[in-house]
Amino acid sequence: MTIYYNAAANAFYDSEINIIPKNSIKISRELHAKLLQQQTDGMEIKSDENGRPVAIEYVLTPNEIIEVNKSKKTVLINEANEKIEVLQDIIDLDMQESNEEEMLKQWKKYRILLTRVDASDVNTKFPKKPKNS
Repeated sequence: MTIYYNAAANAFYDSEINIIPKNSIKISRELHAKLLQQQTDGMEIKSDENGRPVAIEYVLTPNEIIEVNKSKKTVLINEANEKIEVLQDIIDLDMQESNEEEMLKQWKKYRILLTRVDASDVNTKFPKKPKNS
């Protein structure tokens, strides 16, 4: 088995099962295995200036960043809602200890700040969670 890499297609080919495109270069099995492992670890395979395959850190596109922001905002609001529910129950049933009333206020403020976050901004900054969470 001989492995080839084609920069134009950004693809690997096995000589035993593929027709090898023109301008493909032969690479070692070890390099191929290493690149596939790096890809599994979250890196992206691209060609360098010489047309050889290299693994580079994957960089999110602006649309991907926005989707991550929206998802994170939803998760954080859900977490805040859960904390607030429990703390509110504790206070409603007069079972509070030490600073649970203050914690409830902090979580409510945090939830309000979260709802004001513009998740469609690629430079979104999320507020810090209340302490003693």
